[in-house]
Amino acid sequence: MFVGTLYYGDVVQVVLVAVSFILVLVSANAYRRRTEGRYLFLLFAFGSLCVLAADTAFMELFPGAGPLAIQLLELYLNPSLEVLMVVFFLLAILWSRTTRKVIVIVGLIAIVAVGLGASVSYESASSKGNDAGVQAPLPAGCTKPGGGFLIVASSLGYNDSLVHGAPSTSWPVLDVTAGTNVSITVCNAYVLPVGFQVAHYLDEKIVSLAPGQTIKVSFLASVVGVFPIYCSVFNPLHLFLQGGKLVVS
Repeated sequence: MFVGTLYYGDVVQVVLVAVSFILVLVSANAYRRRTEGRYLFLLFAFGSLCVLAADTAFMELFPGAGPLAIQLLELYLNPSLEVLMVVFFLLAILWSRTTRKVIVIVGLIAIVAVGLGASVSYESASSKGNDAGVQAPLPAGCTKPGGGFLIVASSLGYNDSLVHGAPSTSWPVLDVTAGTNVSITVCNAYVLPVGFQVAHYLDEKIVSLAPGQTIKVSFLASVVGVFPIYCSVFNPLHLFLQGGKLVVS
């Protein structure tokens, strides 16, 4: 379940890269045989899907990528590719002899608009000091319980675990004494669902938090040892959510 393991979601992502690449080749061949605008837009759409899938697979399979690279891909490049992919598919569907001029203009405008929007957003975030400009506001009720712990899932992992070297370096680390009642508030400030589990104590079922959701969990730390804190929900930051641990001494 932890670093070095190939997840089911990883395999799906790699297959998606391969399938989308094949579709790029098929649409490119179709355009070569018949230079019609619809095939060109299909080529753009499948190309966007291929790059998007490759970006996501990269974030999943290579946890050594730094936080800036992850933020650039997840917060700017990938959303832009998603918008362009949908636009290109729509333009390919609507293509006809009577609408082709309008569609070409719309396609060019969409490319320029998305590019400018992503650039302005990135520059705005950078001017505010990296993390401050890209982190989502904390969900309602996201406060540290008295005598307990607060864990926030964001684009940087659990409590900025990406910055702390996760997953090779353990983070966050919760130190408690045996016999203590452990209270944890978990918040999801990320744009996708995340999971939260603690081996032995909270691992009977998969716990999923929707974006903006806050949950409170508690349990009695009755067994001494080191217990991994991890996410079982597939998302682009999955591997960076595997480095936490509960230390009961």
